Amino acid sequence: MTELTVKENMVASVHYTGTLPDSGEVFDSSEGREPLSFLVGHKQMIPGFEAGLIGVKAGDETVLKLKFPKDYHSDDLKGTAVVFSVKVNTVANKELPELNDEFFKLYGVEEGGEAKFREDIQANMERELRNAIRTKVKNRIMNQLFELNKVELPAALVTNEITNLKQQMVQQFGGGQEIDLSMLPDDMFKEKAERRAALGIIVSELVKVEEITPDEVQVRARIDEIASTYEQPKEVVDYYYSKPELLSSVEAVVLEDQVTELVLAKAKVKEEVLSYEDAVKPDPEPGSEG
Repeated sequence: MTELTVKENMVASVHYTGTLPDSGEVFDSSEGREPLSFLVGHKQMIPGFEAGLIGVKAGDETVLKLKFPKDYHSDDLKGTAVVFSVKVNTVANKELPELNDEFFKLYGVEEGGEAKFREDIQANMERELRNAIRTKVKNRIMNQLFELNKVELPAALVTNEITNLKQQMVQQFGGGQEIDLSMLPDDMFKEKAERRAALGIIVSELVKVEEITPDEVQVRARIDEIASTYEQPKEVVDYYYSKPELLSSVEAVVLEDQVTELVLAKAKVKEEVLSYEDAVKPDPEPGSEG
């Protein structure tokens, strides 16, 4: 049987080793792990990786000389030239599953068949798009507020934000282990902590000057939106309203939304047309451009 070669929209399964060209140091390798599988041409890998495999036959090896993007999430690798030695294990055509009741049940659709499945998918995509656009707009406005309004920051406020960021990192990546926060260097979090502290002061001042209070209708709409993703929405709504700390967290988000709306109403707005994929993709964090 003729081995397939890699083409766009095919599923490639590879093993790889990434090295730094000057020192030969291995910075990442799939050796001893399950092969990495991805849909070619859908930008799941760093720029150049997928394109470099086009035409490579299953079972063959190739070498890719690439460069990590400047907005890559790892500070150690952003903008860095690297070499990947890649073995293409298998290449397969993408096969769509049969749309039947068994498939629909995997996504929680017990009744209603394909019509209900498509309705749920559309609702989920619309919710994802709505949240992504709201987040993009808010983040860009917050970036402008931060850039245009310099504030003096109390050291205690920055220290508190640094501690919060450390705790968030431990919760996200600590794997349930107890980690001494003092072992994490403050400098690693200082820039982000200063930004968060400054924005806290700026937003608080805007809320005070403009006498903004959380809009109850928007608060309820946010809670309803959260609850809509659960099987028993009414129970979730009741739970939020029974827990002051949860309700306060939603009110804080709504306040930020109202500040965003206030700034938008007074700003010169430039509209941007994006595809769905680009719209739901997070913007790089401030300062990540290197």
